[in-house]
Amino acid sequence: MARILALDVGEARIGVAVSDASQILASPYTTLEIAGNEARLWEALRRIIEENEVEALVVGLPISLDGQIHQQGERVLAFVERLKRHIKIPVDLWDERLSTVEAQRLLAEREQEEGGRRSRRGGHRGGQGKGGRNRQGVDALAATLILQQYLNHRHQAPEEASQ
Repeated sequence: MARILALDVGEARIGVAVSDASQILASPYTTLEIAGNEARLWEALRRIIEENEVEALVVGLPISLDGQIHQQGERVLAFVERLKRHIKIPVDLWDERLSTVEAQRLLAEREQEEGGRRSRRGGHRGGQGKGGRNRQGVDALAATLILQQYLNHRHQAPEEASQ
């Protein structure tokens, strides 16, 4: 069975996650920069798809809490239309409501736990600036949350999915 790739498309970066071959578990893969040459972005995505034997792509669609698609959602839809011209695998959109917020919460919890362990050992805890690795970690983790929700939904029993 081939893998599924997920993208969390932001204004500056795209978080990327990939499933395992059995399409049960999602893992963070990388973060891609959007700025610059878009052709380079398409090539990077094609390379990731090929290297990981990806059969389908899931893109998180930011839908507001009132169920509407606003400015960022429109940007994502336009991105997906451009993307479809450059790849040959199917693309699904997935409601990514609050995935970035959840990713930030999970990373903050992890940093708090790691900080507590370091301070007990007397280690120094270095912080991450706004544009540092931590922000990239949020993007890849948000893509992972999107993909895991998608995979979980696909693996539900048919009677559970209809409830």
